[in-house]
Amino acid sequence: MTSQLKQAIDIAQSLSLSEQLELLKTLSAIIQRTHSLETEAAITEEDTDFSRLSFRQSWQQAITEQTLPLSQLWEGIDID
Repeated sequence: MTSQLKQAIDIAQSLSLSEQLELLKTLSAIIQRTHSLETEAAITEEDTDFSRLSFRQSWQQAITEQTLPLSQLWEGIDID
């Protein structure tokens, strides 16, 4: 436990019940906002990693001529 956290806990314990409840609401909002931002950043990073990997794989296939002709890409697909 850091000294700052210990100090914050000591201050929280010295507050009245109504002040502690207000602090709890504020901390809850802060935690939710932080969690949301971190989750969003993680998803964005995963998407970027997937896109980067997909591009590299596609680029490698194009360079080594491991591609299909455009006419074959739609074979077997029925469009009504």
